[in-house]
Amino acid sequence: MSRRHALLECEESFELSDQYRESSYNEIEYKNTQQWKQAYQDIKEALSDRENIPNKQERKALRQEKAKQRR
Repeated sequence: MSRRHALLECEESFELSDQYRESSYNEIEYKNTQQWKQAYQDIKEALSDRENIPNKQERKALRQEKAKQRR
């Protein structure tokens, strides 16, 4: 999930960023690159195979639903 978070933090494009030159590092910096699109697709594919673990709001809704059924 940290990889996904890092990819989502990337800026949309160099033109829309406040940088005046591109980095010389071999990192993914912008979402409009083929590298970013491929990396994000790889993450989506890996996550699609995993079981869904309910987040805090989903667990709360499940508890409330069970409480209503018991009444």
